Amino acid sequence: MTPALPPRPVCLFSMDSDGFWAVPTTTGGLKAYYQHYGEHPEGNDIRLLHFRDSDAADQWKQQWPALRDEFEGAIARGQQPVVGFSMYTWNAAEFLELIAMIKADCPQTLCIAGGPHVQQAEDYLFDDPIDVIALGEAETTFQQWLDCERREDWSAIDGLAYLHHGEIHKTAERKRRTDLDALPSALDVVPLCDDNGKPLYDSVSYESSRGCPFKCAFCEWGTGAIGSKMYQFSMPRIERDWRKIVAAGIKDIWLADSNFGALREDLDKAKLICELKSTTGLPSSFATSWSKKHSPRVQEIVLLLHQHGLLPHYQLALQTLTPKALELSNRKNMAANKYEPIAKDMASKGVPIAAELIWGLPGDNLPDFEKNLDELLQVFPNLNIFAYTLLPGTEFYEKREEYRIETIPVAGYGKAKGEYVVACHSFDREQGLQGYLLITAHILFAHGHIMPYSIRYIAQQSGVTTATLMRELLLAVCREYADELPSVNIDDPLSIYESRNRIFTESLRDPERLYRCLNQVVGDYIGSHSGASSSLPLKTRLSLLLELDKALSPRWGEASEQEVSFSFDALACKRALDEMSAPDEQCFSAGPQGAQVRTPGGVGSILHEPDGGAWLRGEIQQHSERQVVRIIQPGLESLAH
Repeated sequence: MTPALPPRPVCLFSMDSDGFWAVPTTTGGLKAYYQHYGEHPEGNDIRLLHFRDSDAADQWKQQWPALRDEFEGAIARGQQPVVGFSMYTWNAAEFLELIAMIKADCPQTLCIAGGPHVQQAEDYLFDDPIDVIALGEAETTFQQWLDCERREDWSAIDGLAYLHHGEIHKTAERKRRTDLDALPSALDVVPLCDDNGKPLYDSVSYESSRGCPFKCAFCEWGTGAIGSKMYQFSMPRIERDWRKIVAAGIKDIWLADSNFGALREDLDKAKLICELKSTTGLPSSFATSWSKKHSPRVQEIVLLLHQHGLLPHYQLALQTLTPKALELSNRKNMAANKYEPIAKDMASKGVPIAAELIWGLPGDNLPDFEKNLDELLQVFPNLNIFAYTLLPGTEFYEKREEYRIETIPVAGYGKAKGEYVVACHSFDREQGLQGYLLITAHILFAHGHIMPYSIRYIAQQSGVTTATLMRELLLAVCREYADELPSVNIDDPLSIYESRNRIFTESLRDPERLYRCLNQVVGDYIGSHSGASSSLPLKTRLSLLLELDKALSPRWGEASEQEVSFSFDALACKRALDEMSAPDEQCFSAGPQGAQVRTPGGVGSILHEPDGGAWLRGEIQQHSERQVVRIIQPGLESLAH
């Protein structure tokens, strides 16, 4: 009897985005599906190679020679090894490098790629040594392709793109799956704990539904699922998976749904996650992309999660307020545009509500964006502003010539990381680059919690724009720390934008130096402007608010508690600004006031970027109450004080 051959090696690669260490549910789902439906599950040894970050992917190259020897042994046995890559914007550059290395050393290896970043298959098949790309949902496509013994038969498999006689060939479009419960769970094949029962991952990105009914021109949600009906997994399936996740001790569940709250069952999901929190203490947080309708059901879900300490933020994905940009983005009639009453109601209830904006969308322009920013700073306690990166597979990508979109490759990688949009038919390159300076300044000073209260107060003043001031503040900080930041080119806004993390951490090393610089710039900019009717000049009021900002800014070092003396009623000012209202004159004219401030510390050790600034801000301790500073940062424990 002829001994059975060893199984064929099949390696599926995935990589998390920076700071997000999560269960490999994408490649895990492919493995689970093949083991359940594949024709030869014993004949294919499917291994999941999941990297925490780009450094881990780079270090893996040292392990490649041993795997290459194994691949060559399989080839000698008449088998064809397979490597598969789950491609997203954050990992495409690293994975294209690995693909080139593997195919150069072992050209007989078959390489398949899938995921949102490679849906524009013609951008990759001609230039990169990828044999085939899975288009759309890939579970069935991958299983059928892996079971296909001859390349000549690939044409019978729906959802593939590959080169045939030097020309790209796309097979029939694969129809979307409507019965999601037929998909085996990735959690059935991915170990969640080590041998000692310790969780292997900090978080999990979980799909409870697929699809998105909207057709935003800048978006490619999932793989070809935009503008389509939403389908969802059943509650028994979701409950089984979620109980397994919390039983493993995994801290955070991040929902990969496009419009959470849009489906009736989403309220049941929220109730389940709150019940798990109440009975097990996990998850620590639960984040998602919210429904664009913000219906009463959505708001009920938000309040329920907030009451159970599960809501890191309730984010309204506005993206733009400029009418032409809304129209071209296919978002003109979205209910999310009626944001003001929702924002004020949620802020009054203490809900951490935020708005999302994108700079650089076709149809927008810098003056309108600056006006919109001032408007939103008066309504939302938090804003997340992103630079528009042109991504393959989107409507704007296909219409780049029509809208005269000019781009610069992200970090020099080009298609592998996307392209920064720096100009289009509605704004020129100078406006585009000034926009990058503005969003960098906002990321550092407002989002990074260096001077959020001062910026919010400036936005409330008539005749004063925050945009020009924030750009001047950013340039002043870059000049002040030029010796510490030699790689930052102050004349290149994109250099400053890409160096924002280092600018943030370096400037916070010496708070006295930083706030002395900020106070000088604010004073020079405001000059004699009086702002709101007050006996105190605006310059003086802002100097006082900078005292508050300084006391509550993120800090280097260990957690600490100290007595801070303010020269005004800082608590009343903070309370008013937290409620998105203007502090009255008495707040500023009151005498000195002391307060105990608890600071988590952690800048430069656990916090390396401004995105976590608000979660590592200082907290004023009132009436000896113990307060909790929650860090919604994968891989970190919450700090309770």
